[in-house]
Amino acid sequence: MGKHDSILKETFSINDKSHTVWLFTHQLTWCPQKSGGEDMSEWMSVKIEDIFSVEIEDGFQASSNCCLPTTTSAASPPSQNIMVYYAQRKKNSDIWECEGVKLGHTDSNVMNSWTSTIQSALNDLKHRPKNLLVLLNPFGGKRRGKNIFQDCIKPILELGGVTWTLINTQYQNHASEILISMSQDKLLEYDVVVAVGGDGTACEVVTGLLRRSLETSASNQDTILQPSQLKIAVIPAGSSNALAYSVHGTADPCTAVIHLVLGGSVPLDVGALHDSHSGVERFFVTQVSYGHLADTLKKSDKLRWMGPRRYDYAGLCKFLNHKAYEGTLEVRGGEDVRKTPSECGAGNTCEDCSSSRGFLSNKTEPTQNEWKKVEGCFLNISVANISCRCTLSPRGMAPFAHISDGHFEVVVVRKASRLNHLQYLLRTAGDSRTVFQLPFVERYRAKELIFTPVACCAPAENTNEIGILGSSSSVLACGCDARQQKKSHSYWNCDGELFRQPAVRVTVHSNLIRIMARAAIGTDSPQISPAPLQMIPPNMEPLPIDIPIN
Repeated sequence: MGKHDSILKETFSINDKSHTVWLFTHQLTWCPQKSGGEDMSEWMSVKIEDIFSVEIEDGFQASSNCCLPTTTSAASPPSQNIMVYYAQRKKNSDIWECEGVKLGHTDSNVMNSWTSTIQSALNDLKHRPKNLLVLLNPFGGKRRGKNIFQDCIKPILELGGVTWTLINTQYQNHASEILISMSQDKLLEYDVVVAVGGDGTACEVVTGLLRRSLETSASNQDTILQPSQLKIAVIPAGSSNALAYSVHGTADPCTAVIHLVLGGSVPLDVGALHDSHSGVERFFVTQVSYGHLADTLKKSDKLRWMGPRRYDYAGLCKFLNHKAYEGTLEVRGGEDVRKTPSECGAGNTCEDCSSSRGFLSNKTEPTQNEWKKVEGCFLNISVANISCRCTLSPRGMAPFAHISDGHFEVVVVRKASRLNHLQYLLRTAGDSRTVFQLPFVERYRAKELIFTPVACCAPAENTNEIGILGSSSSVLACGCDARQQKKSHSYWNCDGELFRQPAVRVTVHSNLIRIMARAAIGTDSPQISPAPLQMIPPNMEPLPIDIPIN
């Protein structure tokens, strides 16, 4: 049977109107009937891979849940209906919604035949997850995690027939501890580990999975990282949600859950922070920043009572403070920076990510490519693993970054006046592609970098001035005791968590994690639309005009 041959064809009632419905191997198609045939102008279809579930019901009560369909009602017989739930991408948007179509018929044999055939096609979609481990951060963002689970996540998981185990995290790094301590047999009972929270929660999940298989040599220099056996999913419920926004094109939690249930996934690079004494110190999935963004995070930690607004207030304080830091940045990349912005994520095809050969997926390669040295006084240095799109910066602070090409985008903001710094911040919040037109902003494409702050080893007058957070000892990456240091440097903002080691080495590890998201629009990311001409069933005359496809 050919790809476009219909398996079944029948007349059903949809919204009290007779429709001809075809079931193909790849999609369900329907159009209203009129005298002499079908009304081709209202031809609609949905791909099988976008269908959540199918069931026979005696009646349908519209759901009050915002994530579930509330349309397609019928007030008159037939009394039995086939309810088909599916995902639909909103026109000119990256947001997906749950919809449903109700097919009414009086013959129970027809109903059973269609339901079993559609269900059989859904059972063949082996890539869909069946059992999830959900780690929910109830404290992130505006503390909406529990409400998002009840109102959005749970209904869609039930719609897709997915089971789950829910664990609420209680403190920082709890998600990592849960994954590290879980037995291998227990962990492999799950298909996907789901992080409900912000970028910090996602980072904890990635860290927990990767540290299970982390191996280091005796010198702690050659780090061997094994790709995770489990996929991850991120449901945005935090403050910035840059990872979710970058891979889904939106911070809408229902869209992320839909992508999870439908089973698509894409590879994701992972960054690692190193020091010279304990190997890999931190993993990150979005970015690490030194200077302004780290100072803002440090200030905001003391203002948690303000909620998410603390970031705005802390950012304003640090902008007015306008402190720059002197240091040396060494970058190893060997390739010119891109001239066109990244289009990966949000279901778009990306040749750069597709052609990635998995650089550093197993071990580092310190001899490859030449090093570049960048010296000076910096307001901010950002090492972006992804574009870091969010509602405040729709294109992201690193609009040329890709999600899985084995490279970072390094954005360097040199010391400038407050007015120029403000101009940079405003452009980042608008069309961030234009920030690189500013003479004090530079960018580099890198596989590895080393940052060394100037005057790191000057003795401090107060030996208790600096505490250690995120480090297993008081020894800095330069080999000095942090308790003896002068506060002439900043720290690092690592996926929203403070890392108090000013001197670091950063590496990228390609394709270590697969994250649940849609693949390319047009191939793996279908949407309901008028059927293209080649989908017209056999023995039907095509229309003499083109039918637009959204």
